[in-house]
Amino acid sequence: MPVTFDDSLWPLLTIRYPATQSDAEYEECLTRLSNYVHRQEPYFCIVDTSQVSMPNSTQRRRQMVWDQSHAVLVRTWGRGTAFIVTSPFVRVAMSLYFHIRPLAAPYVIVSDMGSALTWMATLMERTGFVAEAASVRHQLQSHAERSD
Repeated sequence: MPVTFDDSLWPLLTIRYPATQSDAEYEECLTRLSNYVHRQEPYFCIVDTSQVSMPNSTQRRRQMVWDQSHAVLVRTWGRGTAFIVTSPFVRVAMSLYFHIRPLAAPYVIVSDMGSALTWMATLMERTGFVAEAASVRHQLQSHAERSD
């Protein structure tokens, strides 16, 4: 299963990673992500890794190269990221990575979509994206109703 991108609440981009992906699928994911950051528009991102096992060494290296080559765009246009992480191992790996390569925008690591949407709506409101935050809160309400 490939990575899915949902930009229906743009400037919020939600990326959901499958449990595993081939190197070719991973490359396609980075290409699609590049297309978003090359829009040169403010954006917020929820990265759902709740199904993911650790990427292989090729994918980790490729991610680092992508991060370096897109750092200016991400720093300029990224407004915040919520990472959904359920694996303690992945959480530690991400914390170490961000310690070495800190993100320029605010971020949070949470364990579920509801927490990610709540944090994101607050961040969007705080940074002047009030109407967009209202859309995210509506999505949060729909998510909560589906979870009940």
